Amino acid sequence: MRRLLAAALIWSVAQTAVAQAPPDAKQTELVVPPLPAGSVVRPVALTRTGAQVREDQRIGTFLTGTLCVQPVPVTWKDLAPELTALKEIFAEELQTAGFKPDADPGNLFADTQASPTDLQMGAMVKGADVSYCDSVVGTSGKLTLAIQWQIYSSLRREIVGTVDTSETVQVKRLGRTGQARSLGQMAFAANVRALMSNERFRQIVTSSDPSGVSAPTAGQKIVFTPGPSEPVPMAQASGSVVAILAGGGHGSGMLVGSEGYILTNEHVVGSAKTVRVRWSDGLETSGEVLRTNKRRDVALVKTDPRGRTPLITNRQPPPLGAAVFAIGTPLDPALQNTVTRGIISASRIIEGFNFIQSDTPVTHGNSGGPLLDEKGAVIGITAIGIDPSAGSTLNFFIPIGDALDFLGLNPAG
Repeated sequence: MRRLLAAALIWSVAQTAVAQAPPDAKQTELVVPPLPAGSVVRPVALTRTGAQVREDQRIGTFLTGTLCVQPVPVTWKDLAPELTALKEIFAEELQTAGFKPDADPGNLFADTQASPTDLQMGAMVKGADVSYCDSVVGTSGKLTLAIQWQIYSSLRREIVGTVDTSETVQVKRLGRTGQARSLGQMAFAANVRALMSNERFRQIVTSSDPSGVSAPTAGQKIVFTPGPSEPVPMAQASGSVVAILAGGGHGSGMLVGSEGYILTNEHVVGSAKTVRVRWSDGLETSGEVLRTNKRRDVALVKTDPRGRTPLITNRQPPPLGAAVFAIGTPLDPALQNTVTRGIISASRIIEGFNFIQSDTPVTHGNSGGPLLDEKGAVIGITAIGIDPSAGSTLNFFIPIGDALDFLGLNPAG
């Protein structure tokens, strides 16, 4: 009974619609620095929460009695907040500081409008320490909350950054109907502000991220010799598609120049300077990573093509409903040169970049592989997939023209 009372006092102290905390609600003084002028802010959404604290783990004490001397243990289960409330608080804090939440926190239909390319945040509670007193004099409370933030990019399909924050809020004479946010929610909001003040987080969500580069200038162009313009049977086209092995993982790529130039995704090669290139016949060659563009997620690798014929590129995608084919190495290197078929579903602009939308099935390992038209010409590069658990088979491909431009590649002739 006392434990239930503790939970009720901590999390249900103030559920009336008062817009501000009482004057003596004391929080860590943290002012989020303004964003640099002209920053392009990428949308961010809190999509996952978790805790590395056991439900029955004691995290503090609730004191009762005339002088607050009768202790009642408080466990994490007593304190755990609602996920929905945290999503709203996260969005509100970002919006207040000038960042861009994934959706308007006041929009009741926000969940139905989520974009698969927005940055997704996970909040992992690493620890909590709470003390709460309820006496004849009044009530007061103090809570320290430690959170590890994980920043996931669906463009790169990986965690691109982690940030650790630990913030404390302290409230004196806390009225039971006197504030809009509970003590736990106030501590969470303080951690959100600490996150927004972190330099790594700011680099990732703004265009000032030094990992992002602009398209090369004309003086940096590389001229390559493309394949023949005649239609290519799919079996022949498949011979010009490779598996790329780098950093303990694998992806796909395609030969586009007889000089040995191979296109793939930046997130396939990562920070590697050399990669292994496996051809459809099992032969492997060493490839040198010549150029990468992280923002557009494209990379250029050069290897010995061993006389293989490069694929032709087509900057003009076929019309809506036209059949297209993807070739790649889904899931496992043993499945190299798998061909799947779909149609052109739409053209999209996502975070300022053009994408080809198609229902052609692709998955992990297909990244960097080609999307071909019915003549065997490359029209796109596999880039983004929507989680199938969402009930969708749609995927997104980088137009081949964008890949060539952002890597400074020009076909000869």
